[in-house]
Amino acid sequence: MGKVPICLFTIRGQFAHWRKWFTTTSALTYSFPPRTAVIGMVGAILGVPREKVAEVFKASDTRTAVCPLRPIVKDRLAEKWRQTPPRLVKGRFDPAKMDESFQENLEVVRRPCYRIVFWHRNEALMENLKGRLQQKRWVYPPCLGIMGFLADVEWEDEDVAEEIEVDKADILSVLPLDEAMAKAIDLSESEVLLREERVPNEVFSDRTFRHLYLAYVSREAKPLKVRTNEQDKLKAFRLRRLCQQIVCFELCAN
Repeated sequence: MGKVPICLFTIRGQFAHWRKWFTTTSALTYSFPPRTAVIGMVGAILGVPREKVAEVFKASDTRTAVCPLRPIVKDRLAEKWRQTPPRLVKGRFDPAKMDESFQENLEVVRRPCYRIVFWHRNEALMENLKGRLQQKRWVYPPCLGIMGFLADVEWEDEDVAEEIEVDKADILSVLPLDEAMAKAIDLSESEVLLREERVPNEVFSDRTFRHLYLAYVSREAKPLKVRTNEQDKLKAFRLRRLCQQIVCFELCAN
């Protein structure tokens, strides 16, 4: 792919919740927005219909990375749930269940702040996104996982990302890995790590998902010191203006 022009923007808010796929009422959250959440946010900004997001933002047409800018702190918020709809008893609605409520905890990321690195093959789409980000003009309000957690989105700048292969790097983004690379890398020099497994990475038109093998992120928003052998080099991007190295989700889908 060589060099590609990218958009840089930041997202922040009071709370965020990107629900892990295997949880229900006791909802746990990922520590960062997965690629599926990022393309959903970009689609909301541009006004892409929900049923067309998978088609417009194919993994082969995009490059996406997430860089934590603030330490990742998780907490729990108490939520009150109510049973609905009411039961049918002998052909009549039984309102008793409507009065029964229970409390569950929602895991959240407090004061989330991330830099989003985004590129799309469609130049017109990129120009439209750039203009809307600069003017803070969304078609639908972007949120941090669920509708109640609105996102404060700030345009940052444009940059150029150059694709590289390295055996030693300080990665400033979330580090997504396929199974082979997960076995080849050495992160022993990194200070604090947070490992996430089975992060959704690509959504298809029938609402099925393809997941990453796993991903690493620094809890303290510090660089991940990655080392590999010469045979299994890590595919990454170097940002020209920021002089940083990142890994895009699309390069490591499994």
